[in-house]
Amino acid sequence: MHWTELALKKAGCGSREEFQRKNGLNLSGRWDLPTCRALWPWLPGYVLHRMEPGQTLYQVAQRYGSSVQQILAANCGLKDRPLLPGQAVQVPLDCMVVPWDAPFGSQMQEIFLEGLQARCPYLEAKALTKTAGGRTVWALRLGTGPRRVLLTAGHHANEYITSVLLWRLLEDYCRSIREDVGLFGFSGRMLFRRTSLYLVPLVNPDGVDLATGEIEPDSREYTAAQDLAATQPQVPFPSGWKANLQGVDLNLNYPAQWERVKARKPRRPGPRDYPGPSPLSQPETMALADYVRRIHPDLLAAWHTQGGEIYAADGQGRIPDENLARKLASASGYQLCSVPPESEGGGLRDWFLQETGKPAFTIEAGRGENPLPMEDLRQLYEENLPIFALLLAG
Repeated sequence: MHWTELALKKAGCGSREEFQRKNGLNLSGRWDLPTCRALWPWLPGYVLHRMEPGQTLYQVAQRYGSSVQQILAANCGLKDRPLLPGQAVQVPLDCMVVPWDAPFGSQMQEIFLEGLQARCPYLEAKALTKTAGGRTVWALRLGTGPRRVLLTAGHHANEYITSVLLWRLLEDYCRSIREDVGLFGFSGRMLFRRTSLYLVPLVNPDGVDLATGEIEPDSREYTAAQDLAATQPQVPFPSGWKANLQGVDLNLNYPAQWERVKARKPRRPGPRDYPGPSPLSQPETMALADYVRRIHPDLLAAWHTQGGEIYAADGQGRIPDENLARKLASASGYQLCSVPPESEGGGLRDWFLQETGKPAFTIEAGRGENPLPMEDLRQLYEENLPIFALLLAG
């Protein structure tokens, strides 16, 4: 789906001509500059409006199909200051920032981030690192509470639906805070005051861009990935790709039983299962490990697909918070399981448990064969909303 198709859908239009007609634009029959300028704000879901002399927020809300409440929530301190002609005001549009059928990749993630920050100015973002391909690994923070929760997704390229899932859950959490409505029965504002949420929704942007078709087949990155894929011809290319573009499986690159992992996994870079030349050898894993050490989370969860399972025990079979683990399984319908022997070691959760002994969960969301189709996102949302809310509530 091209960005124009997505923006048209978010604007509620079936064609360029319909959009031009609804917005009083010239029916040019092409994507001219005025049409593109009018359509672009629908991608992130907000418009930057300049106040006119004597204009009220109600009039602005009516013009864009928004509400005064949404405008005030998107502009800190606006309620307490007089409105001045020419003043810039962020106006949320009547659409979701993260739609159910959005095409995904690192560029779309940037749009999600821009759109959610425009609606929820309390959402902070920090660039953790740049990948070998020059893409940003983002860390987000939302909340003021003393309890610290770190949630991650997108370690594996062909599990990119987990990243979209976390963005979708985050949007609804932002809405629950903004509008003071419930999130799986919990008050969003109570969760905001109680818990500081740290979120790394896309750990592997290079690999995800390959798996989702964002990297052009005639590019150097694509050709280099094809060469690496030749080492494992049984893996479908690029749909079966799990690694980053250096051919390293990021969730096998953490210093937890890494030598044992190395002994049973491929010895060369490839589309999956190569643990790297050494632990934390990749910018993505090194930056995430450093981030964990800086923020000292009380709890960690990592989303993967698939299987409808939750891993909560450490290497000795001990579950640091068995009560919470059972709540997550019961609310989601997922099964609380031990990690399969072939999957033990090298992962973010393994390392966090080894280092801290604090609760840590791997969520194997959904069922089927990777990559799960985006049509499964609504079902994944229903299954994982209670997990998300319970992790925040504790």
